[in-house]
Amino acid sequence: MVPFVALFALLVPLRRPAYEAAPLAYISTLVIALVVWQVSGEVVAASLLEALVVFVEVMLIVALALLVLNVTIETGHMDAIKSLIGTISRDQRVLAMLLGWGLVGFIEGIAGFGTPAVLAAPLLVYFGMKPLKAVAVALIGNSTAVPFGAAGTPVIIGLAGLGLEEDAVAEAVVIAAALHAVFALFITAFMVYVVALDHEKGRFREFLPFALFSAFAFAIPYFLVAWWVGPELPAIVGGASAMVVIAYAAHHGFLLPDSARAEAREGKSMSRVMYAFVPFAVMAVTLILSRTVMPLREMLQSVSLSLDDFRGVELSQSLTPLYTPYFYFGLALITALLLFQVSRQTLGKAVASTWQKLRVAAVVLSFIIAMTQLLLLSGNNAAELPSIPEVLGQGLAGIFNDTFVLVSAFIGALGSFMTGSATVSNLLFGGLQLDTATALSMAVPSILALQLVGAGVGNMISLQNIAMAAGAAGLEAREGQVIRETIIPMLVVCLAAGLLLLFW
Repeated sequence: MVPFVALFALLVPLRRPAYEAAPLAYISTLVIALVVWQVSGEVVAASLLEALVVFVEVMLIVALALLVLNVTIETGHMDAIKSLIGTISRDQRVLAMLLGWGLVGFIEGIAGFGTPAVLAAPLLVYFGMKPLKAVAVALIGNSTAVPFGAAGTPVIIGLAGLGLEEDAVAEAVVIAAALHAVFALFITAFMVYVVALDHEKGRFREFLPFALFSAFAFAIPYFLVAWWVGPELPAIVGGASAMVVIAYAAHHGFLLPDSARAEAREGKSMSRVMYAFVPFAVMAVTLILSRTVMPLREMLQSVSLSLDDFRGVELSQSLTPLYTPYFYFGLALITALLLFQVSRQTLGKAVASTWQKLRVAAVVLSFIIAMTQLLLLSGNNAAELPSIPEVLGQGLAGIFNDTFVLVSAFIGALGSFMTGSATVSNLLFGGLQLDTATALSMAVPSILALQLVGAGVGNMISLQNIAMAAGAAGLEAREGQVIRETIIPMLVVCLAAGLLLLFW
């Protein structure tokens, strides 16, 4: 527990910036791995090699996403998009529902990899929201879509090695979707609470009906698709449905207080707006095609660069340059550069703005990713111990025994907190959840559903995801404050999910 307690203590109670906390957490992990687990220098070197691959991918995603956004801003085309959104509403509570709930769900469904918050947080800042609130809102709103993000990868890949029957996985998917659909009411309400904080009294309460309406706009199609189709499409359909329904309802003032209704105003011409949207449309359409057209998906995934092993240590990371989201952000950037006829001077300004936001985040991400990869490879040791995450998970399961259902979701969240990925959390702890459920004669689909729920909401407090979103939004050295905003909904959802299934 030492590295995680140290990381949390430095960030939250002691309020130290992440660029100080992350190196200390990595050093503590390294010392424990070398002294207690007795990992070799080759394992440490291999973990750093894997970390380099992950770091390059993550930084490419964030950098290219930001470049597309900054090029759109520098060329003035973002004004057209802002004008269109302004005809819907300029109220930050409405924008939180439209962008921090609907848009992030849709982007999570097609891309994953922390992409949604990276895109939504700076957009919310651009429309006037404070960076701290924008990052928190985007991370909280994204959590519901995460279990079925990147076209169902956390389920399809994360639970693939458990040897389960298809019916058991399908049941776990439906239970997880049902739990998230119920908690969506709390999530949207909490998002509005974060936005309304520090404003005049009553702004939260008066907006609650629209927040709950927004939850239903996402949760109903999300649950039905999980039930009828499976894990690939719930987030995509739920996010797209929420964006359309929320935009239409807000434009017509449905369930909105008078303070949030859009005034009649002259917007930019629709052709100008559509022109500005083209790069984002290219990204969205190509991403959807790459995830849903199976022959195309297989062809793109076949282009892969992998590191098989390093001095006897098996490596798992690989680069799939035509399938990972940065390729599609690259297509969007090329489209923007050609379509908007961007000059070198304008591109230079966009690059400078992007670098300004990324430089601190890069330091934080480098240490967090290095720590994650060392944890994952710590099973290769001379002490003949399971990996550090496995020991941690087994210890928690042993402590709680028959009340394991109450901590199952927390274990999933711990995996996402450690690694920044619901898929990796499922790979780490899916087997533990299955073995514990079998040993304690618990319903396996229910326990796996709790793992999926926990892995989803754990992304709210993942330092890797926070650093990416904070870097994109220009929020430097305030990661602990973000965790203080997001840890409450994470704790509530994990505990409530466990209690629901305990008495199911």
